[in-house]
Amino acid sequence: MMELLSPASLAWLGLLGPLVLLYVLKRRREARVVGSTLLWEQALRDLRAERPWKKLIPHLSLLLQALVLIAGAVALARPAGAGQIPQGARLAVIVDTSASMAAREADGRSRLDHAKSAARALARSLPPGGTMMLVEAGAEAAVLAPATSDGSILERAIDRLRTRGSGAGIEGAVALAAERLRDASAGSRIVVLTDAAIDGDVVLAGGVPVEVQRVGAAGENTAIVAIDVRARPSEESPDRAEIFARLVRFGTTDAEVWVSAIVEGRGVVASRRVRVAPDRAEGVVMLADLPPDASGRAAVVRVELASDEEGTHGTGDALSLDDVAVAPSPGARRLPVFLVGDAPESIRRVLLADRDVELFATSPEALAQRRADDPDAPDLDGLLVFAGATPDAPPSGARLAADALAIAPTGDAALGVTLGPEATGPAIVSWDEGDPRLRFVSFRDVRVASARPITGASARPIVTSEAGPIVAVLERPDGEATIVAFDPDRSDWPRGPGFVVFVRNLLERVRARRAAGGIAPGAIGEPLRVPAADGETVVVRAPDGSSSSATARGGVAIVDVPAVPGTYQAEVGRRRVHALRNLLSSEESDVRPRARFVSREGGAEVSASERREPREAWPWLAAALLVILAIEVVWATRKGAA
Repeated sequence: MMELLSPASLAWLGLLGPLVLLYVLKRRREARVVGSTLLWEQALRDLRAERPWKKLIPHLSLLLQALVLIAGAVALARPAGAGQIPQGARLAVIVDTSASMAAREADGRSRLDHAKSAARALARSLPPGGTMMLVEAGAEAAVLAPATSDGSILERAIDRLRTRGSGAGIEGAVALAAERLRDASAGSRIVVLTDAAIDGDVVLAGGVPVEVQRVGAAGENTAIVAIDVRARPSEESPDRAEIFARLVRFGTTDAEVWVSAIVEGRGVVASRRVRVAPDRAEGVVMLADLPPDASGRAAVVRVELASDEEGTHGTGDALSLDDVAVAPSPGARRLPVFLVGDAPESIRRVLLADRDVELFATSPEALAQRRADDPDAPDLDGLLVFAGATPDAPPSGARLAADALAIAPTGDAALGVTLGPEATGPAIVSWDEGDPRLRFVSFRDVRVASARPITGASARPIVTSEAGPIVAVLERPDGEATIVAFDPDRSDWPRGPGFVVFVRNLLERVRARRAAGGIAPGAIGEPLRVPAADGETVVVRAPDGSSSSATARGGVAIVDVPAVPGTYQAEVGRRRVHALRNLLSSEESDVRPRARFVSREGGAEVSASERREPREAWPWLAAALLVILAIEVVWATRKGAA
């Protein structure tokens, strides 16, 4: 099957009319002596051809010029061969939208741009009765266009494709497409458009033929794969901080780059020149003074890679998304902690021992009265520690822009979770060692006098007793609540180091969230979840200067943002918060194709062929045009043609 890549060029065929008209109107008169009546008929026939009111008699010169025009117009229309799809067959096209698809090729276009071109070509090549569905393979498979033969629907769906910060969920996308094509007619197939920059094997579901087309060539890339900023204060420099970045060179040659640390409003605060060996990691450490801003918030450090010290030319490698990373600095030295109620003595001791904690005493009634006295009062920022009487939901005077800790709540509900009847002496049977709050914390040999098990599915248990969960975490877009459903002072937990470590881990997590602007960090390209009142409009400005907005529902606005690393500024009424987004993925930064595609049935390898551009026929048409033009010149200049 043939397709025209530039069908509008066929408009040049409209010149055939004027060409024929010129021949019709052409009049030439010459005196001719006819030596014999046998030649009279030939002379008469030529004369009639030169009269506009007589029938046009075929003329070789006219035929040659018409062929030249036709060949030229068809060549400009760029006819190309398209893949053969049987009539009535169904096609599922899966497009990889992982971060590596943003890598630039030699022609300046991204791999995703090439994949879009391939998807459009497949859509144009659909046979009569054929349909095509479009599936995005991001972190999760998403159907952008159901099976349809409407080219405009497919075109709009293809235009919506954009890179994400997550990996490519090709296995899930193929399984989804195979399920949709399970009852399709013979000749139906799945086409996967990917750069194959994936670690390990990709297992493809069976039942439907799968064709993998690879877009993009192997490229060299230098990436930031880790970033951290830690306080290193001294008597001379109380705001001194250590900026750490880990670089990796994915390629076959060394790379020499400038690493610069930048703070908004201050410019470059530190820089270093680094040489990174192929497929090796290189740690970079820089020292700088990073005082908090006027509001006491931590400064955001932006680390950039560039080929020159001024940082004006970038690195020039395949992927630019990993040339930038942002991280909060230690910034504000003291974390506000609000003790709401009579906190257990063990909690007070740990908080008082932390010199970076500033304690305040208050009550639920005082928090509510604060908002009643001043409706525009800003939300409390820090950690709220509720002891005993705990509200069912965050009090109106202090939304969970701050994180919360509830200890031994006395009601039937606390901060959005429900509590069961009191159990006496429940033995602890398990705890989540992977949770950051329980890092280096053990509950072995810890006994509690009594506890009220946490019920319901809204909270995630991290410590479980034989009576049920007794420590759980409630994760919200605007903060996290940790519920400890027993009194630590009526247990032997505070007697060991695990209790102190637990509180310190919790404080460290609150500091990190506060420094990050109050919005949980995430991968680039993921929507921002900004806490806001229902019906409130949230406007987000991305690092590239673009803006997007969304209306809050259910206490959160989900704002779609571009896949750009950096600091996102969100305006919620008169309140401003920010969110940090990085790539920091070795798998995505290694843009070299390396995935192995195998069939689920039998484990046979599925070859990933390079995506071929449609084979265009215009060079042959151009050659034919030149041949015809040469014949026309010879014919027009032949002896006696005049």
